Amino acid sequence: MEEENKMSFFKKLKTSIFGLEEYQKLAVQKIGKTIIYLAIIMLVFSFLVSATTTYIFHKAAKDVVKYIDENVETLNFENGNLQIKGKNGNIVIEDQNSYYKKIIVDTDELSQEKINEYKKDIESYSSAILILKDKILMKTSLGADSVELPLKDFTSQINLVKLEKQDVINFFSSTEIYKLYAILLISMWIVMFINYFATLLLDIILYSLMAYLVGAFIGLRFKYVAAYNISAYSLTLPTILNLIYTIFNILTGYTIKYFDIMYVAITCIYIVAAILIIRSNIIKQQIELSKIIEEQEKVKQELERKKQEEEEEAEREKVRKKDEKRRQEEKQKEKNKKEKEQGKSGPEPQANIKMS
Repeated sequence: MEEENKMSFFKKLKTSIFGLEEYQKLAVQKIGKTIIYLAIIMLVFSFLVSATTTYIFHKAAKDVVKYIDENVETLNFENGNLQIKGKNGNIVIEDQNSYYKKIIVDTDELSQEKINEYKKDIESYSSAILILKDKILMKTSLGADSVELPLKDFTSQINLVKLEKQDVINFFSSTEIYKLYAILLISMWIVMFINYFATLLLDIILYSLMAYLVGAFIGLRFKYVAAYNISAYSLTLPTILNLIYTIFNILTGYTIKYFDIMYVAITCIYIVAAILIIRSNIIKQQIELSKIIEEQEKVKQELERKKQEEEEEAEREKVRKKDEKRRQEEKQKEKNKKEKEQGKSGPEPQANIKMS
């Protein structure tokens, strides 16, 4: 591949979506810069999703306070452990019209088997929450796995040691709740970024193997790094569409049944199209190079022909000058011979005529 083309982040972003014919430039980027590009994409992605989720949490705050007041008998947080009991035992809320389709609250001492059972339950929904005594697990439409948020991450940042039911009601009604929103936003942003960025990198490995095989199948030989770059940048548009869909899903609860298939399909189309265009460009470059070489060969032959003609002309001129010199020498010799013969015979006798 040719030497790396220097491209800004926004130039890469634009090319990744609209510039399939320029993917050859993206393919030769250093893999470190490609990973930085992906990290920036996922930082923005995770932040916007976290901000939208926090906004939904903010909107639901009043309903949460009302529910706690009417349905929660015991609510206590002390030494890093949360205890919540509803008036009828553990709390299970299921509502298909809300963003979180299911909320499970069980702060008893649970076995790992029971926790795994709860996790499996919430992961069967597009979005759900599981609240345990020491952590919160959130399942979103972004992926099949739930995101884990330890309670200590919240409490340590706001220096919370102990909390009672009435404290919670008062807290949600005060301006201090905005501090919780900020902590929730930052915590979710960090956790989501780590989870989704790691998932994205794993996806790229699979797509890059496909890209490498497609290239080999059509006779295009390139390094694995080029296949990795093509796959990474091909995920730009699907990732942006996924972001739009996720935010829309969080705000409205609306789901697209086959969105995951569309996500994969768009990525594959970009990869295959980019490889075919790169192959076409390489063939065009080879044809142009062949024409240039052919023209250079013609010029070379023409120069050699002219050189040969000049050498022949110079040789003829040399022969002509040599003949001319020889004729001059022969002519001079003839002249010298005549003068020599005249010198030997002496002067001509003059007529002796006597006048009378």
